[in-house]
Amino acid sequence: MDKRMKKNNRNCQQSINTTNIFFSNTKVIKKISIAALLLSSLIGLGGCQQKTSEEHIAAAKEFVVTGDQQAAIVELKNAIQLDPKQAEARFELGSLYLEQGNYQAAEKELNRAMELGYSASKTIPLLARSYQRTGANAALEGIEHDMPELTVVEKAEVGYYKAQSLIELGKPDEAIVLIQELMQLDTSSVYKGLAGVLNLVLSEKNQEALEAAIQLQNQAPLNKDVLNVTARLHLMNQQPTQAADVYAQYVKAAPNDIETRFALANMLVEQTRTEEAEVHVDTLLKINDQNALLNQLKGVIRAADKDFVNAQKFSEIAITNGNTDPIVRLVAGYSAFQQGDFEAAVSHLSIIAGGLPDNHAGLRILAASQLQTGMTTEASEVLKRLDNLTAADATLFSSTGYELLQSGEAKKAKALLERVEGISETADDLTRLGVLKLSLNNIDGVLDLESAVAKSPESVTAKTTLATAYLATNQLEKAQALSTEWKKEASNDPQGFLLAGEVALRKNDLVKAEAEFLSASAVAPNNNKVKMALIGLDIRNEKLDAAVVKLENLIDLSPDNLPALTAYFAIKQQQGNASEGMQPTLAQLQKTPQNADIVVLAARMKASDSSYDEALELLNSVAADKNAPNTFWPTKGLALLQSGNIKEAQSHYETWIELAPNNREAALGQLLLLDSQNKYSDGLALTKRYLDARDDIQIQVLQSYFQVMSGDSESARAVIGGFTQEVQQLPFVRGVMARIKLREQNPAGAIEDAEVAFNANQNSKNLQVLVMAYDLTKQNDKSYELLKNYSASKPQDLTALMLLAEKEMDKDKGSAIAKYKDALTLNENNFVVLNNLAYLLMEEDKLSEAFAFAKRAFDLKPNHAATVDTYAQILVRQNQPKEALEAYNRVMNEDVKNEEIFLNYIETLLMNDSKVIAKRRLESRTFVLPQSNIRLAELNTQYGL
Repeated sequence: MDKRMKKNNRNCQQSINTTNIFFSNTKVIKKISIAALLLSSLIGLGGCQQKTSEEHIAAAKEFVVTGDQQAAIVELKNAIQLDPKQAEARFELGSLYLEQGNYQAAEKELNRAMELGYSASKTIPLLARSYQRTGANAALEGIEHDMPELTVVEKAEVGYYKAQSLIELGKPDEAIVLIQELMQLDTSSVYKGLAGVLNLVLSEKNQEALEAAIQLQNQAPLNKDVLNVTARLHLMNQQPTQAADVYAQYVKAAPNDIETRFALANMLVEQTRTEEAEVHVDTLLKINDQNALLNQLKGVIRAADKDFVNAQKFSEIAITNGNTDPIVRLVAGYSAFQQGDFEAAVSHLSIIAGGLPDNHAGLRILAASQLQTGMTTEASEVLKRLDNLTAADATLFSSTGYELLQSGEAKKAKALLERVEGISETADDLTRLGVLKLSLNNIDGVLDLESAVAKSPESVTAKTTLATAYLATNQLEKAQALSTEWKKEASNDPQGFLLAGEVALRKNDLVKAEAEFLSASAVAPNNNKVKMALIGLDIRNEKLDAAVVKLENLIDLSPDNLPALTAYFAIKQQQGNASEGMQPTLAQLQKTPQNADIVVLAARMKASDSSYDEALELLNSVAADKNAPNTFWPTKGLALLQSGNIKEAQSHYETWIELAPNNREAALGQLLLLDSQNKYSDGLALTKRYLDARDDIQIQVLQSYFQVMSGDSESARAVIGGFTQEVQQLPFVRGVMARIKLREQNPAGAIEDAEVAFNANQNSKNLQVLVMAYDLTKQNDKSYELLKNYSASKPQDLTALMLLAEKEMDKDKGSAIAKYKDALTLNENNFVVLNNLAYLLMEEDKLSEAFAFAKRAFDLKPNHAATVDTYAQILVRQNQPKEALEAYNRVMNEDVKNEEIFLNYIETLLMNDSKVIAKRRLESRTFVLPQSNIRLAELNTQYGL
């Protein structure tokens, strides 16, 4: 290949490289002349001749004329690449950058052009604009604004920018001097006018400055600097709407000024001009769709347009990108609430709730969302921050109060009720309020229900609730009047007839009740409530066979009807045929094994027939969670207790309490368990937690019991002192008083209370209290007779049997031994029984038998002083003093109070020739009992201590 071919190849390669550069920049080009692109490419590839830098500049100027600025920039870059010192190319490139709003790049190229010797008079005006846009105030300060080469107009513009920079740099005096100079220029340029505006601003004459700026705007409506100054002066004069309007004009004149567009968008949103704002926000999002503030604004705009899906979406993008402004959480939470996404609403709003002012609408939304997600207690706390309530708040407050009541928080529900009093207006709110009052034993709830019916007579819910209230409060005449009105208003509705029949039943007028129920049946022959009413009447009239036939017919048609299945079983069980009574329920269970209500009903039937294991097997298929039927919890708890599964029962009640901390049945069941386990402090804590939520006299009574059992008789007495005389005379409360008096060392005063408690409820706990009262008042014969009679009637009561055997240890050892052996049949691992039995047999010199029981007690409680002593003493009598000492050494390092056990240990030491240890242990001990000192003297004599 000759040199010419090689050169042409290089030129072609260069052309291709240039083309590649051109293509590589197309990513940032907004508008590309496709024809120019193809033409330049074809020329480059066809001719393979390299342009000079001057040719590139010339081509660039042609592109500028045709409006293809990006192609011009490419040409200028090519010129600079060929000749980096090409000043004209840099000037032209800087000019284009300035026009495009790329001010930093413009500043760089224009400075370089001046350094390379390009005309300062041409460059300085453009450079001054670049400096002004980039905020390069220090550079502007040093610029020459009065070069002779500059025109008067250019001097005015450059001088204005310089004056601005001096003000920004904190040099107002120098700025004033410059401004005065500019104002003397012989020109009508708006920049001379802008200098005058600056002068007025420095003199704090903002209104006059605004008026002057408006005149300049009329003179040059598209001048960006004029528009910018005018907008700022509108803001300084508290005219944000006018400022936004001017900024909108500015953005039209300077569409590439991102910062101003950003500020305008924010301003428009603040002025609720969301439709105008969205155009600008969307433009900016195309540049950066992850900008936190832009997404916040977009979220607000979409929410204003009720587009809650996108409002939440854009707000959450803003949050993800670090936006911590409370407004973005508020918009996200509100939008989530509007879509029914209450969990998301709670998540967003709870974060900012602490910073929201009281009565803020966001608090109402948060409370409503919390209520929907089961966070009733949290909702009630939020509602405390709201006042000046209106009818619009009634639903939220009464609903929260009702839910609080359902969860056992009666005190909090009552507090909300007091606040919502008088603001309820709708029938639904009045109905809810009435139910809430009645549930809190406030009879005025009936008045609210009557108001609800008056406001909405067509509301079946309101009338049904009022009817229930009338019956519950025994207002039978009002119930009768309501039923009459109901029948007139809705003659085809069986509810009025059913109410009339129920009123007749309450008045014991069975004939009228039957007539009303038959009328209901004529209106609605297939209504199951009507059928059950007639069946109930048959049961009341003891027509059980007729009731059974009707129940069978109803169950055939509605095999999952729980009231019918329950009634059928009850009748059959009463007739002695519980197994047959269960069959319809068990048949339905076979068809719908996943129906938890049917499962629990079948289990209740099994439990009532004492088939606890079968009941538990059924109940184990029901998940113990918040979705379980309400009847599941007490049914399983009772079945576990009755079957002796104490550990499982404990776990069951703990789960129940965790899910429903203020459920009364759950609390009572748990307290029963804790009492049986002697966990009195835990029981006391549970009663306190429950009573903090609601008043309950039964729980208060139990609180006094757990207080005295925990050793706090003073607090227990104070609690009982707050009861009415009627409550104080209850046998259980008398039993608590007996325990208090025993702790106060007043056994004589305790006897009558203990007798009342025991006679009312003859259980082992009350028995122990009465036996102790008798024994402490030296009425041992009474306590002995009491124990004998009780044990005879309740031979399975291990505690009573042990107490009786203990009393007979001194009276009749043979009888005591027999009773302890009986006790072992009830619990073969009771170490007290094993120990005492071993002791008695040892006393009877039946060492072999005694050793067997003592060893079992020792194995169960190897660190208990009494079991160790009995076991060791038997070993001593079996001539095994070394083994006995090994047993003693397990416990005698402890502080053993019993003097007899201690001396037994000393004697065992001496038997093992450990006289030194025995003497050292005796030196640290003082004996109180006379018999102990007598025995010590005997040991001194025997072993020479």
